[in-house]
Formats: sequence, structure tokens, C-alpha cells
Amino acid sequence: MGPRVMALWSEEKPSEDFHRVLAPDGSLVGEPPDLDDDELEVLYWTMKQTRRFEDRALRLQRSGEVSIISRSRGEEATPLGAAAALDPGDWCLPLYRQTPGLFYWGAPMDRTLAGLMGLEPETIDEHLPVDEADEPPVNFSPIYVPLGANLPNTVGSALADKLNDRDTVSLTFVGDGSTSEGDFHEALNFAGVFEVPAVFVCQNNQWAISVPAHRQTASETFAQKGDAYGIPNERVDGNDVFAVYEACKRAVDRARAGEGPTFVECVTYRIVEHNTADEPSVYRDEQQREYWLERDPIDRFETYLLDEGVIDEADIEAIEAEIDDLIDEAVAAARSVPDSDPEAMFANHLRGESWNTRHQRAELERELDGKNPFTDWTGEGFQ
Repeated sequence: MGPRVMALWSEEKPSEDFHRVLAPDGSLVGEPPDLDDDELEVLYWTMKQTRRFEDRALRLQRSGEVSIISRSRGEEATPLGAAAALDPGDWCLPLYRQTPGLFYWGAPMDRTLAGLMGLEPETIDEHLPVDEADEPPVNFSPIYVPLGANLPNTVGSALADKLNDRDTVSLTFVGDGSTSEGDFHEALNFAGVFEVPAVFVCQNNQWAISVPAHRQTASETFAQKGDAYGIPNERVDGNDVFAVYEACKRAVDRARAGEGPTFVECVTYRIVEHNTADEPSVYRDEQQREYWLERDPIDRFETYLLDEGVIDEADIEAIEAEIDDLIDEAVAAARSVPDSDPEAMFANHLRGESWNTRHQRAELERELDGKNPFTDWTGEGFQ
């Protein structure tokens, strides 16, 4: 019998019946947002920063300094355009593929890397402190891995602001796959009923790990899911930073004016692995990847900026060189942070010490003693 071969999922190109300002070739097909040259350069800088940072993080992961990463490569326009639509004082509750949004608002690369290296927040705060004046002006929650959990959290954040007569807005992200989670439906239903100042951005990158979007839902679009909950919705080209920014700005302005939530679907594509523990060639046809590489968000935006004279080739080289220097500094700073005390993982329990906690402490003790924590003891006395 020959080796077992896993069948590849079929893929379906999403409809391009969406709002677009920049065509894949970088030409304008709509009216661009009212952003001056400095603001355009910040958007471009952040895209380049994110991609080069994640490339470096990937190399660190391959060398064992970082355990696992999830890259936003090819999707940078969605989290960037959405976060750029916020104002200082607003709330953003990201997942793990929204690095461009954090960098746009000044999240430090060294602290980000230190977190990827597995260092606890308290240790990072001690060795890589940030002055209050340098804190990102948008409030970011810790990055959540449990997908869907930030949706009800965002509704709670927005409801608290509404009840306290604050004009701040809460924005979060959801993947196409996570719209199948109960949290999604409960959050949108609550948000619609109570008209909270929230924005939900669906980063539809066509893949929920190994399951394609058309196997996630029978709905024609993800955006229309907002209709069931009375929530206005839009569908945009997620690789067009202008289109994403405009849609999210409209949504943020609506929320701030007391007009309730909005659901925005951004159509993009995950051209890389789900994370570095994944191998996409096992389950998908890589021919689709070539189609999406031609729609790269950085390439099209760079072409537009060159054509408009906002930047030139010399600027690009200078920007890349400066970013690389800053990344080198960030890597050195992250490496300088000492390892966290393993016992710190037990420091913040809310309900006292359980049998399970004692069990884990015993496992850790044996592992630090060079023994196998799972087979070298019976666990007697812990039941």
C-alpha cells in the first residue's frame, strides 16, 4: 500500500462585489480619502515595518528564539486601515494577526518581540519600561488567541462607554472562521439590541486554518450576517488600505455619534501559513496563492505613492534601511531581557491553589530538576 495522500480542499475566489478605491495595479478607481502626504507615509511606513518585522520574527522562530508566530503577510491593509480610523482614547481589541494596527499607534517592537519570546509581561515591564507619554494613545487589550472571545468583550467595553456617556469607540476583529462561533452571534445580537458604539471587522482571509471560507458558511457574504442583528454592514477590498480606512472611518464616526455598531467585511487572503506550526500545502492548492500575490496590499499602495510623487525609489531604500536598523535594535533589546521566573506562572490565580495547581507545580519542579515531569512520578497525594 502506498503512502496516504490527503485531498486538497477546493477553493472558490470570493466575489469582487465590494468597495474598492485602489485597483490591484495601484491605479485609482475611486476617490481617495482626505489624507495628507505625511499620513500616507505613515501608512506606508507601517506596512513596510510590519512585513520586515514579521520576516525577522520568522527567522527568530526558525532558530528557536521564538516559539510560534502568526504573520499578517498579504493582509496588512485590513488591520492597518481599521486601526487608523480610530481616535486617541478609543479601544482596540486585537487577535494575533493585527500587528500593523498596533505598530501604527506606536506599540514598541522590542516589547512585542519579548512577548513572542515567551517572557511574562511583568518581566518585560521591568526591563523594557515605557514612559506614560510614550504609551500608544489608543487603548489596546492583550492579544487574544481564543478566537471569538474578544467579540463579547468588545460589546462590554462599548456598553460601558455608552452607559458612562463617553464618546469612545471599541473596535475588534474576527476571522471568517470565527463567525461560526457562538460568541460572534451573541455579541452581534447584543450589540444590535443595545446599539453600542462598536465596530466589528471581519478579516476574511478565506481560510479558517485548513477550512476554506465556502465551507464555513452558506451565506453569500460574511457582511450580510449583520442583517440578522439589525447591524449596518459593508464589504470592502481588504487589500486596499484606502477602502478599509474609509469603511472603518464611517463605522467609527457612526458609533461615536450614537448611531450604534457596524460590521465590516474585509476580503483578503492568507498567503502564508496559519501559523508556524502549520503547513498549508497539505490542504490547499497553492495556485490560488499566485492570484492573490498579484493583489498584494503593499505593492499596490507603493505604486500609487510613486505615481503620485509622495515617495520615490530613494525614499523606499531609505525607509527599508531605517526600519531594519530599528528592528536590529529591538531584537537586541528583547534579547537583553532575562528569562522570567517559571514560578511566575502561578502568581495571578484568582481562586486560591487547587489540586490542579499543586499538580502543575510538582511537574515544574521535576522538569527544572532535569527529570521527566509526566512519567517519573505517580502523583500520589494530589488526588
